[in-house]
Amino acid sequence: MNIVILILHYASMQSEIEETNLLRSSIARFSAENDKIKAENNKIKAENDKIRVENTELKARIAKLEDKQIQNELIKNLLSVSQKLLT
Repeated sequence: MNIVILILHYASMQSEIEETNLLRSSIARFSAENDKIKAENNKIKAENDKIRVENTELKARIAKLEDKQIQNELIKNLLSVSQKLLT
């Protein structure tokens, strides 16, 4: 009787060991996959930061061009007024 119980207990433990090994394998696989995802996420964050910097630079260039355009229109208007005064 005791031998049967020991055999059943041994079989149960073997099953638990196999399940534990499968779980460890899954954890290792998911950990490696997670590391890949983290690396890709860091790469995307770096690209995003680069785009944000470029966007800020472009906004500054646009503001500068808009100022220049306003200045040009102002000069054009002043020249037009001065020509009218001369004629």
